[in-house]
Amino acid sequence: MTVLPRRAGAALALALLSIVPGVAAQAPRDAGIPTPYVPSTSIAVDEMLRAAGVGPRDFVVDLGSGDGRIVIAAARDYGARGLGIEIDGGLVRESIENARKAGVEERVTFRQGDVLEAEFSEATVVTLYLLPQLVEQLKPRLLRMRPGTRIVAHDFGFADWRPDRSVVISKHYHLYVVPARVGGKWRLEADLPGGARGYDFELEQTFQQVRGGARVPGGYLPAFEARVAGDRITFVLVEEDASHHFEGHVRGYEMEGTVRSGAGLKRATGRWRATRVLGVPDEG
Repeated sequence: MTVLPRRAGAALALALLSIVPGVAAQAPRDAGIPTPYVPSTSIAVDEMLRAAGVGPRDFVVDLGSGDGRIVIAAARDYGARGLGIEIDGGLVRESIENARKAGVEERVTFRQGDVLEAEFSEATVVTLYLLPQLVEQLKPRLLRMRPGTRIVAHDFGFADWRPDRSVVISKHYHLYVVPARVGGKWRLEADLPGGARGYDFELEQTFQQVRGGARVPGGYLPAFEARVAGDRITFVLVEEDASHHFEGHVRGYEMEGTVRSGAGLKRATGRWRATRVLGVPDEG
């Protein structure tokens, strides 16, 4: 897999080689590409795809795809479709030939281009083996992708975005799930055992971490155990000695799902819905 930090500089690329033992650099294929080609091992390729939970319904995009090995493995071993984006034209041609030899040329595509400018919004899985500076430059675009999109970074993750999961098998692999954007003010209506209930609900968000609560006449109900995972949201409100467990899905300006109230066999299930009043809607 190619490391493609065109804006990071050759010195940083050489530093990468000094801290990734056992990985041999190859000279760039095209003149004007200052960074070396650093292929991922077969183990690394498989572990990245495993960490992402790749399956036949996925569209895997590898940013800096080198000789195509991740995209080809996703199609050959996991039944997925794939796209590799690579700045080195020689490696793109090699990837196409490798896909033909592997018998997956109808399921994969390789495109020459700059990963910072390329279009890959339809991906369900994005894989990265890039230097930290380029990873950070990609972050805003990745966060705007469809909630639930899985991103796997080999060795170098994001500086301030905590992984949903990290795996260490020979190397480090960090899994990030793009969260729905729920920060802002909402009007929440819930069907509770005592009847319909309305709340002015407000959330603050830092990536998949959320906090907030509901303002009610004469008080405030904190949202306990609030979490966002892809387009799913869960939280608990406690009112009048009863806990209400909310779970549902986020759809841009709306959230909706089920709320379970009470305990044991007496637990009641109702519906809830929230409409955004103020804040940034989900762009996924």
